[in-house]
Amino acid sequence: MIKFFSKIRQDLLSESKTRKYLKYAFGEIILVVIGILIALSINNWNQNRLNKDLETIYCNRLLNDVREEKLTLESIINYSKQVSAHAKKAIAVLENTPNASANPVENIVDLYQASQYADSYSASSTYKELIASGQINLIQNDNLKTALIRYYDIQWAETGTFTFQNKYRENLRGKMPDDIQTEIRSKCGDIYIKSRNSYLLTLPSNCTVNIDSKIAESVVEELRKDESLKKDLRYLIGNEAGKLNDLSAVKLQLDNLEILLEKIIDQ
Repeated sequence: MIKFFSKIRQDLLSESKTRKYLKYAFGEIILVVIGILIALSINNWNQNRLNKDLETIYCNRLLNDVREEKLTLESIINYSKQVSAHAKKAIAVLENTPNASANPVENIVDLYQASQYADSYSASSTYKELIASGQINLIQNDNLKTALIRYYDIQWAETGTFTFQNKYRENLRGKMPDDIQTEIRSKCGDIYIKSRNSYLLTLPSNCTVNIDSKIAESVVEELRKDESLKKDLRYLIGNEAGKLNDLSAVKLQLDNLEILLEKIIDQ
């Protein structure tokens, strides 16, 4: 009988130890789980902070791109207006209308300057990097993300008004005497103005060329007989008008992008 109760007592003690061990093990598991959850939470918080910092860096870079592009766009708009002004004077000369200038040297300059053009480009390096790296989703503001995609995916610098074949330029420069072209090019050529990370282009508002008026008059008379020049110049004038209209819409998009980026960066 004593052995029987002794065995029961040992079994109870063993069961008690097992329960204590299980409680201890369960407690250890809970602590480990809590530790993992805390570590994950800290890791997520740290990753979110890093993502936020990276988003801010990209937004600042995007803002710099937008501001540079605005300057470029304003330069192209100004250049297009200058070319259009010369072209309208030039078509009056070719069509021999009453409002054409009586100065043959001025006529020659207008005919030449109407053939000028400015290359266009988009400052999109940061956006392209975001797309290529798959980090566009770092941009948390949906309005900004949509505005970026809508703006940069259009690629305004590659639209028809910018890539059209300038037949007037080729036509005129193939027919105007080379010495006259060289003189105008040396005195009335493009002016490059350093701005931020690029050079902006403009034409001189006034230029003085050394061309004999009688020679200029004879050249104008010869060019005036060429109907193909008139046709190409009319087309150029229409294209420049379309370009200015397109650029007005592009500038509105850029203005909105700049406002959105400034608000996000200031938050």
